Amino acid sequence: MLKAVYLSSESYIDHSYTIINGLMKRGEEIELKVFFQAKEFTEEIRTWCETTKSEFVKRRRFRNPLNILDDIKLLRKVKKQNADVVWFNTMTVYQAILAPLMLKKYVVMMHDVEFHPESGEKHGTLASKLTVRFSKRRIATASETQAAIFRKRYGIVPMLFQLPVITYFKDSARDDMKAEKTDRVKFFFFGSVERYKGLETLLEAAEILEDKGLKFEVNIHGMLKYGKDEIAARISKLKNVKLYNEFIDYGDIHSVYTNNDVLILPYKQVTQCGPLLIGYAEGVPSICSDLAGFREYVTDGADGIIFDGTATALAEKMEVIIISRAVMEKLRHGIENIAVKKFSMESLAKDYIMNLKQAAI
Repeated sequence: MLKAVYLSSESYIDHSYTIINGLMKRGEEIELKVFFQAKEFTEEIRTWCETTKSEFVKRRRFRNPLNILDDIKLLRKVKKQNADVVWFNTMTVYQAILAPLMLKKYVVMMHDVEFHPESGEKHGTLASKLTVRFSKRRIATASETQAAIFRKRYGIVPMLFQLPVITYFKDSARDDMKAEKTDRVKFFFFGSVERYKGLETLLEAAEILEDKGLKFEVNIHGMLKYGKDEIAARISKLKNVKLYNEFIDYGDIHSVYTNNDVLILPYKQVTQCGPLLIGYAEGVPSICSDLAGFREYVTDGADGIIFDGTATALAEKMEVIIISRAVMEKLRHGIENIAVKKFSMESLAKDYIMNLKQAAI
């Protein structure tokens, strides 16, 4: 049996939950010891650790140089496990430096092979650069799209731990709210509103549909990260669009999906997409930009819809659903029969274990 140690943190609390629970069902093949790093031992993290049988490890703020002491202590504890392989779900700056010195067999998930445009996350950027510098041949990516970028950039074919359908928010929902009944199709945008996510394309599409006099709703759930006044002013002129400019607590994400019908993902850049994979777990279809990161996960017309990135094309796809809700039902069946079967941990676990065995050699 393979013995592995898995290290994760609150930044990846959602898909870590899915991955760990999926691998726990393969207990005859893998013994998994999990350490979870976070600044505070909140009620959510306590429940998470109990559910996943994980050990909580307190850390300081990333900018605090004393973090090196936390990481040395953690890696010593990890080393004492005498595992066949150590699996990092991303690395901190100090872990990227210390792991090659303290561990023999390890693999690192790299979620941002290509950073989002205008990304200002300094710690993550530095940690990724150091990870590549010291552990280039031990890196795994979370999507085929990322693997292709990594191969082109570094001439190395990385391991692939394909990001699974994310079940965490459905399983840990604060309330099991039922959808509010309405005769209008409710489209929604979910997540922090950053420039690369293409909200303007959705707003322009909404303008086109309003000019046609169609009945629909667009709900925007997430904090505006740029152009706040301009975007808010534009939305105020649209009678069918509502903005919820607020942070969405993890416990409320399930209800956001439950109370909407179709997720709109008009992104300009993507290599993996959490909101799409949450939607698969919730049975909520998506309309996505024509990008490799979406085409990897979406079978166009079967479990989701791809549009060419223009507002006109997005409006056309939305109109089809507004006119016939049967299209939406077809996509929901496709999610269950195609997407979930293909990207659930039940399907992906064997590849995860195979990669970990390879990393242990």
